[in-house]
Amino acid sequence: MKIHNISIIKHLSVLLLLVMVTGGYSQTLVYNSCNDDGKRQYRFSDSFTDYDVQVKGNIVVNDNDTRIVSISPGGYLKISKKTFGNKRSVVIESDSKGELNFEYYEGRTQVAWEPEGKKWLEDVLLDVVRRTGIDAEGRTKRIYNKSGLDGFLEEIDEIYSNSVKGMYFDALLTNFSLNENETISAITAISMEIESNSERGRLFRQYSDQFLTTNPVTVAYFEGISKMSSNSERGSVLRKISKEIDFNDPKVTEAYFGCIDKMDSNSERGSVLRKLISNQDMSDAAYARLLLSVQKFSSNTEMGSVMRSLKKLNLSNQDVSEAWFNAVDKMSSNTESGSTLRFMLNNYDLSKSNMLRFLGSVKKLSSNTEMGSVMRSIKNIDLKDPDLSNAFFMVVKVMSSNTESASVLRYTIKNHTLNESAWQDLLATTKMLSSNTEKGTVLRLAADKMSFSDAVVDSYIIACNQFSSSTEHGMTLSVFVQKDKATKHAIIGALGSARMIISNTEKSRVLTAVASTSFISDKEVREEYMATAHTLTSDSQYRSAVESIENK
Repeated sequence: MKIHNISIIKHLSVLLLLVMVTGGYSQTLVYNSCNDDGKRQYRFSDSFTDYDVQVKGNIVVNDNDTRIVSISPGGYLKISKKTFGNKRSVVIESDSKGELNFEYYEGRTQVAWEPEGKKWLEDVLLDVVRRTGIDAEGRTKRIYNKSGLDGFLEEIDEIYSNSVKGMYFDALLTNFSLNENETISAITAISMEIESNSERGRLFRQYSDQFLTTNPVTVAYFEGISKMSSNSERGSVLRKISKEIDFNDPKVTEAYFGCIDKMDSNSERGSVLRKLISNQDMSDAAYARLLLSVQKFSSNTEMGSVMRSLKKLNLSNQDVSEAWFNAVDKMSSNTESGSTLRFMLNNYDLSKSNMLRFLGSVKKLSSNTEMGSVMRSIKNIDLKDPDLSNAFFMVVKVMSSNTESASVLRYTIKNHTLNESAWQDLLATTKMLSSNTEKGTVLRLAADKMSFSDAVVDSYIIACNQFSSSTEHGMTLSVFVQKDKATKHAIIGALGSARMIISNTEKSRVLTAVASTSFISDKEVREEYMATAHTLTSDSQYRSAVESIENK
Protein backbone atom coordinates (compact mmCIF):
# COMPACT_ATOMS: atom_id res chain seq x y z
CA MET A 1 0.00 0.00 0.00
CA LYS A 2 3.01 2.29 0.06
CA ILE A 3 2.43 3.80 -3.37
CA HIS A 4 -1.22 4.43 -2.55
CA ASN A 5 -0.44 6.37 0.62
CA ILE A 6 2.31 8.50 -0.86
CA SER A 7 0.29 9.31 -3.96
CA ILE A 8 -2.83 10.40 -2.07
CA ILE A 9 -0.86 12.61 0.29
CA LYS A 10 1.07 14.12 -2.61
CA HIS A 11 -1.98 14.83 -4.74
CA LEU A 12 -4.31 16.06 -2.00
CA SER A 13 -1.90 18.10 0.08
CA VAL A 14 -3.43 21.41 -0.99
CA LEU A 15 -6.97 22.66 -1.35
CA LEU A 16 -8.00 22.19 -4.96
CA LEU A 17 -11.18 23.21 -6.73
CA LEU A 18 -11.55 21.54 -10.09
CA VAL A 19 -14.47 22.01 -12.44
CA MET A 20 -14.82 19.33 -15.09
CA VAL A 21 -17.34 18.37 -17.74
CA THR A 22 -17.89 14.63 -17.59
CA GLY A 23 -20.63 12.61 -19.23
CA GLY A 24 -22.49 15.72 -20.27
CA TYR A 25 -22.96 17.34 -16.85
CA SER A 26 -20.96 19.64 -14.67
CA GLN A 27 -19.06 18.09 -11.83
CA THR A 28 -17.27 19.99 -9.08
CA LEU A 29 -14.67 18.31 -6.89
CA VAL A 30 -13.26 19.82 -3.74
CA TYR A 31 -10.20 18.20 -2.21
CA ASN A 32 -9.37 19.30 1.30
CA SER A 33 -5.86 19.21 2.62
CA CYS A 34 -4.75 16.25 4.68
CA ASN A 35 -4.58 16.73 8.41
CA ASP A 36 -1.41 15.92 10.29
CA ASP A 37 -2.94 12.62 11.42
CA GLY A 38 -3.56 11.53 7.83
CA LYS A 39 -7.26 12.32 7.59
CA ARG A 40 -8.48 13.11 4.11
CA GLN A 41 -11.76 14.55 2.95
CA TYR A 42 -13.30 14.56 -0.52
CA ARG A 43 -16.34 16.53 -1.57
CA PHE A 44 -17.81 16.40 -5.04
CA SER A 45 -21.16 17.12 -6.57
CA ASP A 46 -23.12 17.32 -9.78
CA SER A 47 -26.59 18.51 -10.66
CA PHE A 48 -28.21 15.63 -8.80
CA THR A 49 -25.83 14.37 -6.14
CA ASP A 50 -23.54 15.60 -3.37
CA TYR A 51 -20.81 13.35 -1.97
CA ASP A 52 -18.82 13.81 1.22
CA VAL A 53 -16.16 11.16 1.76
CA GLN A 54 -13.79 11.09 4.74
CA VAL A 55 -10.89 8.69 4.91
CA LYS A 56 -8.20 7.75 7.38
CA GLY A 57 -5.73 4.92 6.99
CA ASN A 58 -5.11 2.33 4.29
CA ILE A 59 -8.23 0.85 2.75
CA VAL A 60 -8.54 -2.31 0.65
CA VAL A 61 -11.63 -3.12 -1.42
CA ASN A 62 -12.68 -6.53 -2.70
CA ASP A 63 -12.22 -7.77 -6.27
CA ASN A 64 -15.70 -6.61 -7.29
CA ASP A 65 -15.35 -3.14 -5.74
CA THR A 66 -18.50 -3.79 -3.69
CA ARG A 67 -17.23 -4.02 -0.13
CA ILE A 68 -14.38 -3.05 2.15
CA VAL A 69 -11.95 -5.86 2.91
CA SER A 70 -9.77 -4.06 5.42
CA ILE A 71 -8.84 -0.73 6.95
CA SER A 72 -5.62 -0.21 8.86
CA PRO A 73 -6.09 -0.13 12.68
CA GLY A 74 -7.59 3.16 13.87
CA GLY A 75 -8.71 4.12 10.38
CA TYR A 76 -12.14 4.68 8.92
CA LEU A 77 -14.19 5.33 5.81
CA LYS A 78 -17.21 7.65 5.94
CA ILE A 79 -19.38 8.06 2.86
CA SER A 80 -22.30 10.45 2.72
CA LYS A 81 -24.44 10.91 -0.37
CA LYS A 82 -27.33 13.34 -0.76
CA THR A 83 -29.67 12.91 -3.72
CA PHE A 84 -32.64 15.25 -4.19
CA GLY A 85 -32.45 16.11 -0.48
CA ASN A 86 -32.35 12.47 0.66
CA LYS A 87 -29.19 11.66 2.57
CA ARG A 88 -27.65 8.25 3.12
CA SER A 89 -24.33 7.44 4.72
CA VAL A 90 -22.10 4.63 5.92
CA VAL A 91 -19.43 4.70 8.59
CA ILE A 92 -16.87 1.89 8.61
CA GLU A 93 -14.33 2.04 11.43
CA SER A 94 -11.36 -0.17 12.22
CA ASP A 95 -10.50 -0.82 15.84
CA SER A 96 -7.02 -1.27 17.26
CA LYS A 97 -6.97 -4.85 16.00
CA GLY A 98 -8.19 -4.01 12.54
CA GLU A 99 -11.67 -5.38 13.13
CA LEU A 100 -14.29 -3.49 11.15
CA ASN A 101 -17.51 -1.98 12.50
CA PHE A 102 -20.22 -1.05 9.99
CA GLU A 103 -22.96 1.59 10.46
CA TYR A 104 -25.60 2.71 8.01
CA TYR A 105 -27.80 5.83 8.17
CA GLU A 106 -30.81 7.09 6.25
CA GLY A 107 -30.98 10.76 7.12
CA ARG A 108 -30.14 10.85 10.82
CA THR A 109 -31.67 7.46 11.53
CA GLN A 110 -29.37 4.49 11.93
CA VAL A 111 -30.61 1.46 10.01
CA ALA A 112 -29.40 -2.12 10.31
CA TRP A 113 -26.33 -2.83 8.17
CA GLU A 114 -27.81 -6.00 6.77
CA PRO A 115 -29.20 -5.90 4.17
CA GLU A 116 -29.82 -2.21 3.32
CA GLY A 117 -26.46 -0.78 4.35
CA LYS A 118 -24.50 -3.48 2.61
CA LYS A 119 -26.60 -3.09 -0.53
CA TRP A 120 -26.19 0.69 -0.58
CA LEU A 121 -22.39 0.41 -0.19
CA GLU A 122 -22.31 -2.01 -3.11
CA ASP A 123 -24.13 0.58 -5.21
CA VAL A 124 -21.82 3.53 -4.43
CA LEU A 125 -18.40 2.05 -3.66
CA LEU A 126 -17.12 1.76 -7.24
CA ASP A 127 -18.02 5.39 -7.90
CA VAL A 128 -16.31 6.46 -4.67
CA VAL A 129 -13.05 4.59 -5.30
CA ARG A 130 -12.87 5.98 -8.83
CA ARG A 131 -13.37 9.52 -7.56
CA THR A 132 -11.00 9.35 -4.59
CA GLY A 133 -8.19 6.97 -5.51
CA ILE A 134 -8.93 4.65 -2.59
CA ASP A 135 -6.94 1.40 -3.05
CA ALA A 136 -5.54 2.65 -6.38
CA GLU A 137 -2.50 0.39 -6.17
CA GLY A 138 -4.47 -2.73 -5.29
CA ARG A 139 -7.05 -2.10 -7.99
CA THR A 140 -4.31 -1.44 -10.57
CA LYS A 141 -2.62 -4.75 -9.77
CA ARG A 142 -5.89 -6.62 -9.94
CA ILE A 143 -7.06 -5.06 -13.19
CA TYR A 144 -3.71 -5.39 -14.98
CA ASN A 145 -3.20 -9.00 -13.88
CA LYS A 146 -6.69 -9.90 -15.06
CA SER A 147 -7.16 -7.79 -18.20
CA GLY A 148 -3.73 -6.46 -19.11
CA LEU A 149 -3.02 -2.92 -20.19
CA ASP A 150 -6.23 -2.67 -22.20
CA GLY A 151 -8.24 -3.33 -19.06
CA PHE A 152 -6.19 -0.79 -17.14
CA LEU A 153 -6.76 1.88 -19.77
CA GLU A 154 -10.48 1.14 -19.85
CA GLU A 155 -10.54 1.78 -16.11
CA ILE A 156 -8.55 5.01 -16.51
CA ASP A 157 -11.25 6.21 -18.89
CA GLU A 158 -13.81 5.81 -16.09
CA ILE A 159 -11.87 7.95 -13.62
CA TYR A 160 -12.76 11.64 -13.35
CA SER A 161 -9.81 13.25 -11.61
CA ASN A 162 -6.38 13.95 -13.12
CA SER A 163 -4.71 13.37 -9.77
CA VAL A 164 -6.47 10.02 -9.25
CA LYS A 165 -5.51 8.95 -12.77
CA GLY A 166 -1.97 9.88 -11.80
CA MET A 167 -2.16 7.52 -8.80
CA TYR A 168 -3.16 4.65 -11.08
CA PHE A 169 -0.32 5.36 -13.50
CA ASP A 170 2.05 5.51 -10.52
CA ALA A 171 0.89 2.06 -9.47
CA LEU A 172 1.16 0.69 -13.00
CA LEU A 173 4.64 2.02 -13.72
CA THR A 174 6.00 1.12 -10.28
CA ASN A 175 4.68 -2.43 -10.08
CA PHE A 176 4.92 -3.73 -13.63
CA SER A 177 7.65 -4.00 -16.27
CA LEU A 178 5.78 -3.01 -19.40
CA ASN A 179 6.92 -4.15 -22.81
CA GLU A 180 7.66 -1.68 -25.61
CA ASN A 181 4.14 -1.50 -27.02
CA GLU A 182 2.59 -1.25 -23.57
CA THR A 183 4.93 1.56 -22.58
CA ILE A 184 4.08 3.48 -25.74
CA SER A 185 0.37 2.99 -25.02
CA ALA A 186 0.86 4.19 -21.44
CA ILE A 187 2.66 7.32 -22.64
CA THR A 188 -0.10 8.01 -25.15
CA ALA A 189 -2.74 7.54 -22.45
CA ILE A 190 -0.99 9.94 -20.09
CA SER A 191 -1.00 12.53 -22.88
CA MET A 192 -4.63 11.95 -23.83
CA GLU A 193 -6.36 11.06 -20.57
CA ILE A 194 -4.71 13.50 -18.16
CA GLU A 195 -5.65 17.10 -18.85
CA SER A 196 -3.49 18.62 -16.12
CA ASN A 197 -0.06 19.76 -17.33
CA SER A 198 1.34 19.53 -13.81
CA GLU A 199 0.15 15.93 -13.38
CA ARG A 200 1.40 14.90 -16.80
CA GLY A 201 4.67 16.67 -16.09
CA ARG A 202 5.05 14.86 -12.76
CA LEU A 203 4.59 11.46 -14.39
CA PHE A 204 6.87 12.26 -17.32
CA ARG A 205 9.60 13.44 -14.94
CA GLN A 206 9.25 10.61 -12.44
CA TYR A 207 9.34 7.82 -15.00
CA SER A 208 11.60 9.36 -17.63
CA ASP A 209 14.11 6.50 -17.46
CA GLN A 210 11.33 4.00 -18.24
CA PHE A 211 10.24 6.15 -21.14
CA LEU A 212 13.72 6.12 -22.70
CA THR A 213 14.28 2.35 -22.83
CA THR A 214 14.04 1.92 -26.62
CA ASN A 215 14.04 4.37 -29.49
CA PRO A 216 10.36 3.83 -30.44
CA VAL A 217 9.41 4.42 -26.80
CA THR A 218 11.63 7.49 -26.71
CA VAL A 219 9.93 8.92 -29.81
CA ALA A 220 6.51 8.38 -28.22
CA TYR A 221 7.78 10.02 -25.02
CA PHE A 222 8.93 13.18 -26.78
CA GLU A 223 5.72 13.31 -28.79
CA GLY A 224 3.79 13.01 -25.54
CA ILE A 225 5.78 15.84 -23.97
CA SER A 226 5.16 18.02 -27.02
CA LYS A 227 1.40 17.78 -26.42
CA MET A 228 1.69 19.58 -23.09
CA SER A 229 0.46 23.17 -23.32
CA SER A 230 2.61 24.44 -20.45
CA ASN A 231 6.06 25.66 -21.48
CA SER A 232 7.36 25.48 -17.93
CA GLU A 233 6.19 21.89 -17.43
CA ARG A 234 7.54 20.81 -20.80
CA GLY A 235 10.85 22.47 -20.02
CA SER A 236 10.96 20.92 -16.57
CA VAL A 237 10.42 17.43 -17.99
CA LEU A 238 13.10 17.81 -20.66
CA ARG A 239 15.64 19.23 -18.22
CA LYS A 240 15.01 16.32 -15.84
CA ILE A 241 16.19 13.76 -18.40
CA SER A 242 19.51 12.30 -17.31
CA LYS A 243 19.56 9.07 -19.28
CA GLU A 244 21.47 9.07 -22.56
CA ILE A 245 19.37 9.87 -25.60
CA ASP A 246 20.23 8.12 -28.86
CA PHE A 247 20.73 11.11 -31.11
CA ASN A 248 22.12 8.83 -33.81
CA ASP A 249 18.52 7.87 -34.57
CA PRO A 250 16.96 10.49 -36.90
CA LYS A 251 13.46 9.78 -35.59
CA VAL A 252 14.54 10.33 -31.99
CA THR A 253 16.38 13.49 -32.98
CA GLU A 254 13.41 14.93 -34.85
CA ALA A 255 10.98 14.02 -32.07
CA TYR A 256 13.15 15.74 -29.46
CA PHE A 257 13.71 18.97 -31.35
CA GLY A 258 10.14 18.97 -32.65
CA CYS A 259 9.15 19.09 -29.00
CA ILE A 260 11.45 22.10 -28.51
CA ASP A 261 10.08 23.88 -31.56
CA LYS A 262 6.51 23.69 -30.27
CA MET A 263 7.38 25.60 -27.11
CA ASP A 264 6.31 29.24 -27.08
CA SER A 265 8.76 30.39 -24.42
CA ASN A 266 12.24 31.39 -25.60
CA SER A 267 13.62 31.21 -22.07
CA GLU A 268 12.36 27.65 -21.60
CA ARG A 269 13.67 26.58 -25.00
CA GLY A 270 17.03 28.14 -24.27
CA SER A 271 17.24 26.58 -20.83
CA VAL A 272 16.43 23.11 -22.18
CA LEU A 273 18.96 23.33 -25.00
CA ARG A 274 21.74 24.55 -22.72
CA LYS A 275 21.07 21.62 -20.39
CA LEU A 276 21.04 19.27 -23.37
CA ILE A 277 24.38 20.59 -24.63
CA SER A 278 26.03 20.12 -21.25
CA ASN A 279 24.60 16.65 -20.53
CA GLN A 280 24.29 14.75 -23.81
CA ASP A 281 26.61 13.53 -26.54
CA MET A 282 25.14 14.36 -29.93
CA SER A 283 25.82 13.39 -33.51
CA ASP A 284 26.64 15.96 -36.17
CA ALA A 285 23.11 15.60 -37.51
CA ALA A 286 21.70 16.30 -34.05
CA TYR A 287 23.81 19.43 -33.66
CA ALA A 288 22.64 20.64 -37.07
CA ARG A 289 19.04 20.00 -36.01
CA LEU A 290 19.63 21.82 -32.73
CA LEU A 291 20.88 24.85 -34.62
CA LEU A 292 17.78 24.72 -36.80
CA SER A 293 15.72 24.95 -33.62
CA VAL A 294 17.81 27.90 -32.47
CA GLN A 295 17.00 29.71 -35.72
CA LYS A 296 13.32 29.59 -34.74
CA PHE A 297 13.85 31.55 -31.53
CA SER A 298 12.46 35.07 -31.42
CA SER A 299 14.82 36.11 -28.62
CA ASN A 300 18.31 37.17 -29.69
CA THR A 301 19.52 36.86 -26.11
CA GLU A 302 18.49 33.22 -25.86
CA MET A 303 19.82 32.46 -29.34
CA GLY A 304 23.19 33.90 -28.44
CA SER A 305 23.29 32.18 -25.07
CA VAL A 306 22.63 28.76 -26.59
CA MET A 307 25.10 29.23 -29.43
CA ARG A 308 27.83 30.34 -27.06
CA SER A 309 27.31 27.08 -25.18
CA LEU A 310 28.38 25.07 -28.21
CA LYS A 311 32.06 24.21 -27.82
CA LYS A 312 32.17 20.77 -29.47
CA LEU A 313 30.83 21.40 -32.95
CA ASN A 314 32.37 19.56 -35.88
CA LEU A 315 32.59 22.51 -38.24
CA SER A 316 34.17 20.35 -40.90
CA ASN A 317 30.68 18.94 -41.35
CA GLN A 318 29.05 21.22 -43.90
CA ASP A 319 25.54 20.79 -42.48
CA VAL A 320 26.70 21.78 -39.00
CA SER A 321 28.73 24.72 -40.29
CA GLU A 322 25.94 26.04 -42.50
CA ALA A 323 23.37 25.65 -39.71
CA TRP A 324 25.61 27.59 -37.31
CA PHE A 325 26.13 30.53 -39.65
CA ASN A 326 22.48 30.55 -40.67
CA ALA A 327 21.56 30.87 -37.01
CA VAL A 328 23.93 33.82 -36.59
CA ASP A 329 22.48 35.46 -39.68
CA LYS A 330 18.97 35.09 -38.22
CA MET A 331 19.85 37.27 -35.24
CA SER A 332 18.55 40.81 -35.40
CA SER A 333 20.75 41.99 -32.54
CA ASN A 334 24.20 43.16 -33.60
CA THR A 335 25.39 42.83 -30.02
CA GLU A 336 24.40 39.17 -29.78
CA SER A 337 25.64 38.40 -33.28
CA GLY A 338 28.97 40.06 -32.59
CA SER A 339 29.38 38.31 -29.27
CA THR A 340 28.60 34.95 -30.86
CA LEU A 341 31.00 35.51 -33.75
CA ARG A 342 33.77 36.43 -31.31
CA PHE A 343 32.97 33.26 -29.37
CA MET A 344 33.53 31.25 -32.53
CA LEU A 345 36.91 32.88 -33.11
CA ASN A 346 37.99 32.15 -29.55
CA ASN A 347 36.88 28.52 -29.56
CA TYR A 348 37.38 27.18 -33.07
CA ASP A 349 40.09 27.07 -35.72
CA LEU A 350 38.27 27.95 -38.90
CA SER A 351 39.06 26.35 -42.23
CA LYS A 352 39.18 28.49 -45.35
CA SER A 353 35.58 27.70 -46.26
CA ASN A 354 34.38 28.42 -42.74
CA MET A 355 36.37 31.65 -42.56
CA LEU A 356 34.80 32.79 -45.82
CA ARG A 357 31.36 31.99 -44.41
CA PHE A 358 32.34 33.73 -41.17
CA LEU A 359 33.30 36.91 -43.02
CA GLY A 360 30.02 36.72 -44.90
CA SER A 361 28.18 36.79 -41.57
CA VAL A 362 30.27 39.70 -40.31
CA LYS A 363 29.45 41.60 -43.49
CA LYS A 364 25.73 41.28 -42.72
CA LEU A 365 26.03 43.12 -39.41
CA SER A 366 24.59 46.62 -39.46
CA SER A 367 26.65 47.92 -36.54
CA ASN A 368 30.07 49.33 -37.42
CA THR A 369 31.14 48.94 -33.80
CA GLU A 370 30.36 45.23 -33.75
CA MET A 371 31.83 44.68 -37.19
CA GLY A 372 35.03 46.38 -36.12
CA SER A 373 35.19 44.47 -32.85
CA VAL A 374 34.77 41.12 -34.58
CA MET A 375 37.31 41.91 -37.30
CA ARG A 376 39.86 42.98 -34.70
CA SER A 377 39.30 39.66 -32.93
CA ILE A 378 40.52 37.65 -35.92
CA LYS A 379 43.94 36.32 -34.95
CA ASN A 380 44.51 33.69 -37.59
CA ILE A 381 43.66 34.28 -41.22
CA ASP A 382 45.69 33.58 -44.34
CA LEU A 383 45.47 36.89 -46.17
CA LYS A 384 47.96 35.57 -48.69
CA ASP A 385 45.03 33.56 -50.03
CA PRO A 386 43.35 35.86 -52.58
CA ASP A 387 39.85 34.60 -51.76
CA LEU A 388 40.27 35.27 -48.06
CA SER A 389 41.95 38.60 -48.67
CA ASN A 390 39.18 39.75 -50.97
CA ALA A 391 36.46 38.66 -48.51
CA PHE A 392 38.27 40.22 -45.55
CA PHE A 393 38.71 43.64 -47.12
CA MET A 394 35.23 43.54 -48.62
CA VAL A 395 33.90 43.56 -45.04
CA VAL A 396 35.96 46.66 -44.29
CA LYS A 397 34.72 48.36 -47.43
CA VAL A 398 31.06 48.02 -46.44
CA MET A 399 31.67 49.65 -43.06
CA SER A 400 30.32 53.18 -43.01
CA SER A 401 32.43 54.34 -40.07
CA ASN A 402 35.88 55.69 -40.98
CA THR A 403 36.97 55.28 -37.38
CA GLU A 404 36.10 51.58 -37.26
CA SER A 405 37.36 50.87 -40.77
CA ALA A 406 40.69 52.54 -40.10
CA SER A 407 41.01 50.77 -36.76
CA VAL A 408 40.56 47.40 -38.48
CA LEU A 409 43.09 48.31 -41.17
CA ARG A 410 45.67 49.37 -38.59
CA TYR A 411 45.04 46.14 -36.65
CA THR A 412 45.52 44.19 -39.86
CA ILE A 413 48.83 45.90 -40.62
CA LYS A 414 50.14 45.18 -37.14
CA ASN A 415 48.90 41.62 -36.71
CA HIS A 416 48.61 39.86 -40.05
CA THR A 417 51.10 38.83 -42.70
CA LEU A 418 50.27 40.27 -46.11
CA ASN A 419 51.73 39.40 -49.48
CA GLU A 420 51.86 41.78 -52.43
CA SER A 421 48.28 41.08 -53.48
CA ALA A 422 46.94 41.52 -49.94
CA TRP A 423 48.78 44.83 -49.59
CA GLN A 424 47.13 46.02 -52.76
CA ASP A 425 43.73 45.01 -51.34
CA LEU A 426 44.45 46.85 -48.10
CA LEU A 427 45.58 50.02 -49.89
CA ALA A 428 42.60 49.92 -52.25
CA THR A 429 40.36 49.73 -49.18
CA THR A 430 42.23 52.58 -47.50
CA LYS A 431 41.72 54.72 -50.59
CA MET A 432 37.96 54.56 -49.97
CA LEU A 433 38.13 56.17 -46.53
CA SER A 434 36.50 59.59 -46.59
CA SER A 435 38.30 60.81 -43.49
CA ASN A 436 41.69 62.36 -44.33
CA THR A 437 42.88 61.88 -40.77
CA GLU A 438 42.01 58.17 -40.65
CA LYS A 439 43.37 57.60 -44.13
CA GLY A 440 46.62 59.28 -43.17
CA THR A 441 47.14 57.20 -40.02
CA VAL A 442 46.63 53.98 -41.97
CA LEU A 443 48.93 54.95 -44.84
CA ARG A 444 51.73 56.15 -42.60
CA LEU A 445 51.56 52.89 -40.62
CA ALA A 446 51.47 50.88 -43.84
CA ALA A 447 54.67 52.56 -45.01
CA ASP A 448 56.50 50.87 -42.13
CA LYS A 449 55.37 47.34 -43.00
CA MET A 450 54.51 47.11 -46.66
CA SER A 451 56.37 45.74 -49.61
CA PHE A 452 57.88 48.42 -51.85
CA SER A 453 57.30 46.48 -55.04
CA ASP A 454 56.20 48.66 -57.94
CA ALA A 455 52.63 47.29 -57.82
CA VAL A 456 52.22 47.96 -54.09
CA VAL A 457 53.83 51.41 -54.41
CA ASP A 458 51.43 52.28 -57.22
CA SER A 459 48.48 51.29 -54.99
CA TYR A 460 49.91 53.42 -52.19
CA ILE A 461 50.28 56.48 -54.44
CA ILE A 462 46.74 56.03 -55.80
CA ALA A 463 45.45 56.04 -52.20
CA CYS A 464 47.44 59.20 -51.46
CA ASN A 465 45.96 60.90 -54.49
CA GLN A 466 42.53 60.66 -52.82
CA PHE A 467 43.45 63.05 -50.01
CA SER A 468 41.47 66.27 -49.90
CA SER A 469 43.63 67.56 -47.05
CA SER A 470 46.97 69.10 -48.06
CA THR A 471 48.28 68.60 -44.53
CA GLU A 472 47.56 64.84 -44.44
CA HIS A 473 48.70 64.45 -48.05
CA GLY A 474 52.00 66.21 -47.48
CA MET A 475 52.68 64.53 -44.13
CA THR A 476 52.03 61.06 -45.54
CA LEU A 477 54.22 61.49 -48.64
CA SER A 478 57.05 62.98 -46.55
CA VAL A 479 57.03 59.92 -44.28
CA PHE A 480 56.77 57.57 -47.24
CA VAL A 481 59.78 58.83 -49.22
CA GLN A 482 62.10 58.67 -46.20
CA LYS A 483 61.59 54.96 -45.51
CA ASP A 484 64.73 52.85 -45.82
CA LYS A 485 62.89 50.51 -48.18
CA ALA A 486 61.89 53.35 -50.51
CA THR A 487 62.76 52.84 -54.17
CA LYS A 488 63.33 55.15 -57.09
CA HIS A 489 59.88 54.17 -58.33
CA ALA A 490 58.41 55.17 -54.97
CA ILE A 491 60.18 58.55 -55.00
CA ILE A 492 59.04 59.38 -58.52
CA GLY A 493 55.48 58.31 -57.64
CA ALA A 494 55.48 60.49 -54.52
CA LEU A 495 56.69 63.51 -56.50
CA GLY A 496 53.92 63.00 -59.01
CA SER A 497 51.36 62.81 -56.21
CA ALA A 498 52.79 65.92 -54.55
CA ARG A 499 51.89 68.00 -57.61
CA MET A 500 48.24 67.50 -56.59
CA ILE A 501 48.79 69.23 -53.24
CA ILE A 502 47.30 72.71 -53.20
CA SER A 503 49.27 74.02 -50.23
CA ASN A 504 52.74 75.36 -51.14
CA THR A 505 53.86 74.64 -47.58
CA GLU A 506 52.88 70.96 -47.73
CA LYS A 507 54.23 70.56 -51.26
CA SER A 508 57.52 72.05 -50.10
CA ARG A 509 57.57 69.60 -47.18
CA VAL A 510 57.51 66.69 -49.64
CA LEU A 511 60.21 68.25 -51.81
CA THR A 512 62.42 68.80 -48.77
CA ALA A 513 61.95 65.16 -47.74
CA VAL A 514 62.89 63.93 -51.23
CA ALA A 515 65.90 66.25 -51.33
CA SER A 516 67.21 64.55 -48.19
CA THR A 517 67.28 61.12 -49.86
CA SER A 518 70.09 59.62 -51.89
CA PHE A 519 67.76 59.35 -54.86
CA ILE A 520 68.02 63.09 -55.54
CA SER A 521 71.29 62.51 -57.35
CA ASP A 522 69.47 60.36 -59.92
CA LYS A 523 68.84 62.29 -63.12
CA GLU A 524 65.26 61.08 -63.60
CA VAL A 525 64.37 61.77 -59.98
CA ARG A 526 65.95 65.20 -60.22
CA GLU A 527 63.89 66.01 -63.30
CA GLU A 528 60.66 64.93 -61.52
CA TYR A 529 61.70 66.96 -58.51
CA MET A 530 62.07 70.12 -60.58
CA ALA A 531 58.83 69.47 -62.43
CA THR A 532 57.06 69.36 -59.06
CA ALA A 533 58.92 72.44 -57.79
CA HIS A 534 57.70 74.39 -60.82
CA THR A 535 54.12 73.88 -59.61
CA LEU A 536 54.83 75.98 -56.50
CA THR A 537 53.12 79.35 -56.69
CA SER A 538 55.36 80.86 -54.01
CA ASP A 539 58.63 82.31 -55.35
CA SER A 540 60.37 81.99 -52.00
CA GLN A 541 59.40 78.36 -51.58
CA TYR A 542 60.43 77.61 -55.16
CA ARG A 543 63.89 79.16 -54.56
CA SER A 544 64.16 77.16 -51.33
CA ALA A 545 63.35 73.94 -53.18
CA VAL A 546 65.97 74.67 -55.84
CA GLU A 547 68.60 75.61 -53.29
CA SER A 548 67.97 72.33 -51.45
CA ILE A 549 69.44 70.32 -54.33
CA GLU A 550 72.05 72.70 -55.76
CA ASN A 551 74.99 71.01 -54.14
CA LYS A 552 73.69 67.43 -54.58
